[in-house]
Amino acid sequence: MKLLIQLILVLSITTISADGHLGSSEKTKLEDLVFCFVGDTGELTDTQSLVAKSLAQSDCSMIWHTGDIIYPSGIEDANDPEFNNKFLVPFKEILNKDIPFYLTLGNHDYKKDPSGYIEIANKNPLINYPNNFYVEEFGPVCFFALDTSIFDKLYFFYKRRGQINWLNTAVDSLKEECQFSIGVAHHPLFSSGDREKASPQLATFLEKHVFGVMDMYITGHNHVLADEGDFLGTTQLISATGSLPGGSPEKAPENKFNVETPGFLKLRFATPNEANYEFISAVDGKSIWANSKKGLGLRP
Repeated sequence: MKLLIQLILVLSITTISADGHLGSSEKTKLEDLVFCFVGDTGELTDTQSLVAKSLAQSDCSMIWHTGDIIYPSGIEDANDPEFNNKFLVPFKEILNKDIPFYLTLGNHDYKKDPSGYIEIANKNPLINYPNNFYVEEFGPVCFFALDTSIFDKLYFFYKRRGQINWLNTAVDSLKEECQFSIGVAHHPLFSSGDREKASPQLATFLEKHVFGVMDMYITGHNHVLADEGDFLGTTQLISATGSLPGGSPEKAPENKFNVETPGFLKLRFATPNEANYEFISAVDGKSIWANSKKGLGLRP
C-alpha cells in the first residue's frame, strides 16, 4: 500500500519544495532547483574528500547518488559503522546544510544486505531511499530510481519481474504529467571508455524499458564523467568519479565527453521540458563540459 501511494502521488506543477515533496511552507520553483549527481564515492580517498568539499560549496538543491555508496561490500545492516565512516562523516558538511541525498544502489552495495539502506533512510530525513526502485516527482519532472544490479547478476533473476511490472505501471500512470523524464541507476548501457556494454540481460531491460522511453539516463559504475550522447532518443550521462576515478579512453571520443576528472554532474531546467547540464571539476569548481536536452516526457 505504501508503494502504491508513492506511485500515484502527484506534486504541484507550479511550485515544489526543495526536497521534491510538496510542503506547507516555503516553495521553490522548478527553474530554481539544481539537481546534482555523484557516484562511486564509497572509498576514503583524497578524491572523495575533494568531491565532497566541492559538492558542499556548490549550489546543489539535492544530490542523487548513482551507486557504490560503500566499498568494497556495502553494509551488513543499518548500524554498520562503514556507513558512518564512509558516507555520513565525509559528507557531513553537505548534510549540515540540509541538502538531501537520493540513493540508488550499485553492485558493491549488493554484496551484503541492501535492505539496510532502506532502514537508514527511514531514520534520516535527509537520506531518501524508500525502496530498491522508486519514483520522485519535481513538478513536471519525473525521476525513476532503478535497481540495475538485479539485471546485471544472473542469480537475481527472481527479483526482476517485480521491478518491471512496477515500472510499466509507473510509466503508464505518469505519462500525461511528466514533461521530462530521467532514469537514475548504477549501470550504463554502453561506454566510450574501458568498460564494455552492459550484460545481455541488463541491456535487454534497458533497451526495452529505459532507452526510447525516458529522456535521460544517468548512471555510475564506469569511474568517469561522461556524456555518451543519444540512443533511441535517450541521453546517457555518467557521473562516477566520487572516489576512484579511472577508465576514460586515451583518445577523446568524437562528439562525446569522457574524462577521469574528480567531480559531479549538475542539471537545471530552463523550461519544464528543457534541461541544461554540465560536468563540474572538483579540483577548481569550474564547468568542464556543458550541453542541453529537450525532453518529450515519457514514451511508453
